[in-house]
Amino acid sequence: MTTSFASLPFTPSPRSASWCFLLLEYMDEFATLAWYLVADGKLVEDTFARTIAKLDMTAFESSIPAIAYSQARDVLITQAIAVLSDARREEDENRFFRPPAFGSLPDHPRLAFMLRLIIRSSEAEVAKFLGVSPSEVRGLVKHAIDRLSVVTPISAASGCYDA
Repeated sequence: MTTSFASLPFTPSPRSASWCFLLLEYMDEFATLAWYLVADGKLVEDTFARTIAKLDMTAFESSIPAIAYSQARDVLITQAIAVLSDARREEDENRFFRPPAFGSLPDHPRLAFMLRLIIRSSEAEVAKFLGVSPSEVRGLVKHAIDRLSVVTPISAASGCYDA
C-alpha cells in the first residue's frame, strides 16, 4: 500500500510562497489543466502537491511573469503525467499481481489528444512531456480520435433520443 504524496509533510520555503501565489492566481486554469490530464480529484490533489514540491526546488523568476507561468505550467503537466503513471502502475500491480509492461503508459493516446488538441500544446511539447517523438504524437492523437469515433454515444447506448 502506498502513501499519497499529498499526505506527506511539506514545509514551505520562502521560494515556494512565490510559487504558491502564482498557482493561486491561476488556480482555475491550472486546476482545469490538471483535471483534463488526470481526470480524478485525488490525483489532482497529488499533482498539485508534487508540483509545489518540485517548484520549491526551482528559482522563481519574478522579473518576467510569463517565464514563471510557463515553468509552473510545464511542471504541473510533468507531475500530472507522473501521478497518472504511478496510479496506473499501482492499479495494474494490484489488479493482476504482475509488474507493469516496460515503458508503457496506457494513457498515452488520451494524454497526447488532450495536450495537443484540447490544451493546444505543440507536437514538440507533447513529445517532450510524453517522452516520444513528434511523429509518434501524431500517431497517438490519431489512435485516440479513432477510438473516440468507434465509441457508441451514451444516449444511443441507453436508448435516450431527442424527439
